[in-house]
Amino acid sequence: MKRFPAILTLTIFFLDFGVLAHAGEGMEQPFFGVSDGRENVTTQLQASAFYQQKERGWFWYEDPIEEVPEIELPPEPKPLKQEQMEQKNSPPLKPLSSEWFRANLTQYRDEAVDDPTPENVSKYMYLQRVMLDKAERFTDATKQVVMADPILDENSRRPIATFGANALDEQAELGMAKVAKQLAKAAGLWFFYSSTCTFCIKEAGVLKGLANAYGFKVMAIALDGLPLPDNSYPNFTTDSGQGKKLGVETTPALFLVKPGKNGDVIQIGQGLLSGDDIVKRAVVLGYQRGWIDDADYNGTLKAKPITIDQTTLQTVNDDDLDSPDALVSKIKDNLKEQLRKLR
Repeated sequence: MKRFPAILTLTIFFLDFGVLAHAGEGMEQPFFGVSDGRENVTTQLQASAFYQQKERGWFWYEDPIEEVPEIELPPEPKPLKQEQMEQKNSPPLKPLSSEWFRANLTQYRDEAVDDPTPENVSKYMYLQRVMLDKAERFTDATKQVVMADPILDENSRRPIATFGANALDEQAELGMAKVAKQLAKAAGLWFFYSSTCTFCIKEAGVLKGLANAYGFKVMAIALDGLPLPDNSYPNFTTDSGQGKKLGVETTPALFLVKPGKNGDVIQIGQGLLSGDDIVKRAVVLGYQRGWIDDADYNGTLKAKPITIDQTTLQTVNDDDLDSPDALVSKIKDNLKEQLRKLR
């Protein structure tokens, strides 16, 4: 009985200590200045959804709620009355004009096909006749304008008559041979080959013919360091990196080379080419590079190069488009000048 007060006193002491400890959990400073981490646990537990919803029990493995994407519905069609009002507001088409035919002829045709009464079929056929007559009158007027204007007449670029076209072709071939011979004096051909390439043997024969006809000098370059099986070019040169530098991917490969201080190299082609193709490519590419002048190059063409130049096209503005006479005058003057130079 004497010990009861002591035990009661000790119990009250621990209860008071627990009250003080719990009271310190919500305070900024921990009990006795020492933190045992319980304030963080308490804060996390208070913020935990589990403790807030503990009546639901164990729910850690519940599937997340999927958000259903919103489906955009297509726009509602315009009421028919509104479409009809928009059509009424647009300017009416001139009856039997080209625009009117584009908009309405199909409708009359469909009516005749769906309901082929004599009236429907006759109406469509007569409308079609009107359209064909308008097209024929346009064709006749076009012919008259073209025949009266040498700038628009294609006969001024290349003769329509067969004998005239043949004469121009012969003249172009002579001009091509002339330019090829001039080019052969200023440039030579590099011929990359491989000893196992069947096409290279055939190309070697073509190059022999070009050398005899125009005087082209050919340097044969062996990619594998071996001669051709027929020994067409016994004085060949072994490739020492030129092929890689020029981008040779297949054989035979031909390059037009202009020696000298300001030398230049033009790729003619890779793969088997005929003699005519080699000459034509050499002339066209040489002209683009400035090795051939305009007069000599024009002599190789089978039609006079009368075309509107880019400078004239760039001078056309909106005011010219609104004034047909000004537009025609600019284009016509440019073509006249080119025709004059070709005389």
